[in-house]
Amino acid sequence: MLKRLFAVIPVAAVFTITHAQNTATDTYIKEGIRLYDNGDYKAAKEQYIKALAIDSNSSTANYEMANTCFEMQEYQNAVNYADKVVKLKSPDSEQAYVIKGSALDMLGKPADAVDVYKLGIIIFPQSHLLYYNLALTLFNNKGDNKEIEDNLQLALQLNPLHPTCHLLMGYLMVNEGKRVKALLALYNFLLLEPNTGRAAKALNLLYAQLSKGVKKENEKSTTINLSLNKDDGDEFSAAELMLSLLEASKGIEKNKDKTENELFIDNTASFFQVLGELKKDNKDFWWT
Repeated sequence: MLKRLFAVIPVAAVFTITHAQNTATDTYIKEGIRLYDNGDYKAAKEQYIKALAIDSNSSTANYEMANTCFEMQEYQNAVNYADKVVKLKSPDSEQAYVIKGSALDMLGKPADAVDVYKLGIIIFPQSHLLYYNLALTLFNNKGDNKEIEDNLQLALQLNPLHPTCHLLMGYLMVNEGKRVKALLALYNFLLLEPNTGRAAKALNLLYAQLSKGVKKENEKSTTINLSLNKDDGDEFSAAELMLSLLEASKGIEKNKDKTENELFIDNTASFFQVLGELKKDNKDFWWT
C-alpha cells in the first residue's frame, strides 16, 4: 500500500506544478493582450516576457510577442518570434507568416517578404490575408500588375468582406487606367468602410474617376475624352461611355438645381443599372 501511495505522489505533484505553470502563463498572456488592446505595447511586452520565462514554447505567447514587437517597430524581433511560432506548427502559424512577411518588408527586404508569403500560401492556401499582403508588398515595390491583381482576386474570393483588399484593388485599377474596374473596387470599399479617414480619400478618388475625361469648356460646351483600355477590350466600353455622358449631363437644365449628392446618387444608380443590363450570364470575377 505504501509503495502504491508513494508512486502516485510524484505524478500528482508534477501535475500540480504543470497546472500552476499553465495558469500563470495564461494569466500573463491575458494581461498582455489587455495592455496591447489599450495601446500600452511596452507593458504588454513585459507580460509576455514573464509568460515565456515560464514556458518558452508557448505558441500564443510567442505569437503575441511577435505582434507586439511589430507594433513597437522592433521588426527583427518580430521576425524571430514569428519564426518560433512557425517552428511550433501552432494554429497561430498562419498569422505568424503574415507578421514575418510584413516585418521583413519594413526591414527593406521585400523579396524575402514575398518568399515568406508564398511559402505561407502553400501551407495555408485559404488565407486571404497572405494573398492580400503578398499583393500589397508587390504593389509597394512596383511588382507585376497582373500578379498583384491575381492575388487580390484570390483574396477577395476567399473573403469578399475585406475592405482593404477592395481599396488596394481600386488604387491598382486607377494606376492602370481601368476606370470602371476602379469604380467597382472603390464602391465596394465604401460599402464596407464608409466612415473612416480612408473612406474620405477613397470617395474623393471615386469622384475623380466619375468625372475623368470630361471637361466643361463653357456654359454651352463640354468636351468628353474617352480612353478605353485595350487590355479590357469592349468589356466595359458601354459603361465607360455612359459614365462620361452622365458626368457631362450635370449641367443640363433638369439637373441644374440638384445638389452634388443628388447627382452622385442618380449617376451611381444609372451606372449600376447599365452594368446590370450588360452582365447577362457573365461569370467573370469583375462581373460577379
